[in-house]
Amino acid sequence: MTVLFVDDEPQALRQLERQLIAEDVDWECDFATSGEEAIEMMAASKFDAVVTDMRMPGMDGAALLNYVSKNHPNMVRIVLSKPSDRDAVLRSIVSMHQFLPKPCDATELRTTIDRACALRDVLVSDSLQRLVGGLSRLPSVPSVYRELTNELRNEDASISSIGKIVAKDAVMTAKVLQLVNSAIFCLSHHISDPVKAVSLLGASTLKSLVLAIGIFQEFEALGVNGFSADVLMQHCLRVSRMTKLIGQRERLDSQAVEDAITAATLHDIGKLVLHSIDPKTCAQAALKAEIDDIPLWQAERQIFGADHAAIGAYLLSVWGLPQTIIEIVALHHTPTKAFEISFSPLTAVVASNYLSRCGNQLPLPSPEDELVRYFEMVVCGEKLESWHNLCSGVTKRNNANAKAPLPQDVSL
Repeated sequence: MTVLFVDDEPQALRQLERQLIAEDVDWECDFATSGEEAIEMMAASKFDAVVTDMRMPGMDGAALLNYVSKNHPNMVRIVLSKPSDRDAVLRSIVSMHQFLPKPCDATELRTTIDRACALRDVLVSDSLQRLVGGLSRLPSVPSVYRELTNELRNEDASISSIGKIVAKDAVMTAKVLQLVNSAIFCLSHHISDPVKAVSLLGASTLKSLVLAIGIFQEFEALGVNGFSADVLMQHCLRVSRMTKLIGQRERLDSQAVEDAITAATLHDIGKLVLHSIDPKTCAQAALKAEIDDIPLWQAERQIFGADHAAIGAYLLSVWGLPQTIIEIVALHHTPTKAFEISFSPLTAVVASNYLSRCGNQLPLPSPEDELVRYFEMVVCGEKLESWHNLCSGVTKRNNANAKAPLPQDVSL
C-alpha cells in the first residue's frame, strides 16, 4: 500500500516519518510540501491514500481533496490538521473520508488508514461499478438534510431553528410527522409540530430520519416497480429504534449512538438501488434465496456479483457520509470482516437487524451462521436474549394490545 502525506512544514513531515518508522508500518510512504507538488506526484505514481494538512499556501488541503475526489475517486482521503482549522475542514467535508486532529498518535493514524483502505477495497469491485452504472442517475443528498447538517454545526443552533428548517418543506414535514407518530418511535401522545418532534426525538435522530425520507422519495420518483419502499422504510426505522436502545444499554458514547442510528436507518438503501436498476432480476434473487434457503444478500451476490449492503455503502460514500456509517452499512451482513472485532456501533446495528427477524422467539444458534460467529467473537452472544426482551418490551408497551407478540420483519 502506498500513502502520500502532504504538509507545507517539512519539519512536520520529518516528525511524521519518524513516527511511522517507529510504528513499523508496512506501507510505502511519500511526502509532498504543497498541494501542487502532491498533484504532480499523483500524476507520476499511484497512491492508495492521501493524508493532508488543511492550512497551506497556494492550494490548501480542501482544494487538494476536491481535486483528488474528482480525479482519483478511489483514493482514500484523510485530513490531518489542527482542530482550529474548522472552517477549512468544513469546506472539505464532502471530499474527505476521515478527519484526525494534530498531533495524532501514530497507532491511531495507522489504524485509520488501514481501516479506510480495507473498506475502499469492498466498494471498488468491477461488479459493483457495473451495477451502479446501470442507474440513469445517482440520487442527490436531500437539501433539507444538508441544511440540517450545516445548522447542527452552528454553535447557536436551537430546537426551534432545526424544526423550522424541516417545516420549510411541506412534503418532508408531513412524512416526518407521519413516521414520528407511528408505533416505531413509541411516543405517548400525538405530535403535529416539527419543532416538538425535534425536542422529543433529538436532533441527530431527526437528521437521520430526514435523510432516509429524502432517499426513499428520490427512489420512488425513479420508479421502483413491484417493490414497497414504504415497507422497507418501516423495517429500517424499526432497526434504528432497536439500535438506539441497545447502544444506550451498552453505554456507547453519544457520537457512537448517533452513528449507529444513522447507519441503521440507511442500512438497506442498497435494495432501493438494485430494484431501480433491475427489478426483475431482484425478484429472481428473492426466489433463489427462498428455494436455496440462503440469505437474500448471498443470492444477490450470486446473481448480481454484489449485494445490497455494498451498493448502499457505495452510495453513501459518494455522498460523503462519515466512514463509520459507511462501514456499518457495508458490513451489516458480514460483520466478521470488520477491521475491529469488539462491541461497537456495528454490533448494535447487526444485533438489531438480526433480532428484528426473530419474531417472538430467538432461533437456535447455528455454527455456520456468520452472525452467530460474530456475536461469539465480540463476546455478546449471551446478551441477545436480554436485548430481545428490551426491544420487544418497548414495542408491547406501545401497542394497543399489550400482549401482542413482537412483529416479525421479513426484510433480510
